[in-house]
Amino acid sequence: MSSDPWVGCVVSIDCGDVLGTYQGHVSTVNKGEQTISVTKAFRNGILCNNPVITISAMDIKDLKIIKTPVEATDLPEIRKIRSDTPPNKKDASYDTTPLKNKKENGRTSGYHSSNGHGNQSRATPTREIDIHNGYSPRSTPTKDQEGLFRRRASSESVARGRNKSSSTPKKIERQHRYSVRDDCFSAPLDTFMDDFDFEKNLALFDKDAVFEEIEKTNVGIVKAGDKKPQKYRCDENVLQSGPVIYRQIKVPSGGKSEKEYVTDSGLVVPSITYKLRSKLFETAAKYGFRVERQLETVGLSASEMVLQLLGGSNRLNPKNAHQQPTVVVLCGPHIQGAQGVNCGRHLANHNANVTLFVPNSINAIPCLSEELKLFDLTGGKKISSTNDLPATPVDFIINCLDNHENKDLSQPWYSAIVEWTSQKKAPVLSIDQPSDEAVIQTKWSLCLGLPLNLHEKCGKVYLCDLGFPKAIYKEAGVRYVAPFGHKFVIPLHVRSDEESTCR
Repeated sequence: MSSDPWVGCVVSIDCGDVLGTYQGHVSTVNKGEQTISVTKAFRNGILCNNPVITISAMDIKDLKIIKTPVEATDLPEIRKIRSDTPPNKKDASYDTTPLKNKKENGRTSGYHSSNGHGNQSRATPTREIDIHNGYSPRSTPTKDQEGLFRRRASSESVARGRNKSSSTPKKIERQHRYSVRDDCFSAPLDTFMDDFDFEKNLALFDKDAVFEEIEKTNVGIVKAGDKKPQKYRCDENVLQSGPVIYRQIKVPSGGKSEKEYVTDSGLVVPSITYKLRSKLFETAAKYGFRVERQLETVGLSASEMVLQLLGGSNRLNPKNAHQQPTVVVLCGPHIQGAQGVNCGRHLANHNANVTLFVPNSINAIPCLSEELKLFDLTGGKKISSTNDLPATPVDFIINCLDNHENKDLSQPWYSAIVEWTSQKKAPVLSIDQPSDEAVIQTKWSLCLGLPLNLHEKCGKVYLCDLGFPKAIYKEAGVRYVAPFGHKFVIPLHVRSDEESTCR
């Protein structure tokens, strides 16, 4: 028995969160080095692999005496079973026979004590460990300890408690990890070098035969493609219609021109001569479609087209009032000029900055004077001199200077306007453009009722619906079916020779 009264006591030593809490029997107390050694130690409730744990006084936060040396003799001994335990026992079992009974039977603990007593065949080599500095370099783990380490390595508590000063041999852990990788990735690389033949593999599967067999076995199943929809869309025909007739408008041979147009839906719209168009307008005026009504229809359709070309709702909205479009309308002293004034009035009503140019002329028609009076009510700007044309950039130009009967090309103001439009680089729309070549470079041309044979330099052709009934076209000698659909202004495309042979 040692002279130190603390030897043999069962103590609980708190070393903080990093080192943990140790419990065991006090074997030695070194007052000179200020250390205490504990045998049969448990760290955080787990039995330590080392028989002797040495703890420095600097690492101890709290020390409690659980049992005195006399009371400690009645505690059961913890003895680990040998590593040759049958494989059906997954966890290590412990013998809890009291130490007093074991000494009476001539048995000793499975662990060797620090003084060298015990069974040498089953004893573990004595090795001391300093929990602050780690393993002693002269000690090596045994096979039993390696097996116990592997069983404990999967425990979450050990994984959380592992730190720099842990007593787990990391070299064994790395070797075990590498051995697992070798078992998984030890296949030779040559077995994976051959390319997989997808086509050959798919050829082994007869998809048609498999689906045919499924359909035979499941007679009551209806295919998704065979099921009729319960409801039809608004643009879907319920009843099957006959073949589509693309040539629905026929013009007499005397009034037909050589060029033909087609709509976006493929309908053929033939071009007519100016003589046939004049006859059509005279017939409409006889039935009540006078010049004033025609002017209103053309001006409204042209203004709607211009508003869309200016940007529509993106440009003309209350949040974009600081970017109001600027439009210049060039009008001559004739019916085309009156159409332009009417279009400018509608644009001014939609908050566009409209500048109207009308030259001073004594040959102005009465309807033009009436349209000018209505335009003055909008507050738009009206000029008669080319010097007053805007010097700043403009967004849009409407050309209504050209007439089918009389040309004003010799007028000095006309040549000045041609030069002004070429400098502004703004897009130009011509309303009721004559069939000959346009002097002012035009991007769009708006035709009325039925198109004329326009020159290629007249730009893209659009057709305006004047609202004439079929009977008026029929009296003028034209078999007419409206090609407009749901619109009042539609684009026309020149029909090619290939389309002429197909239809």
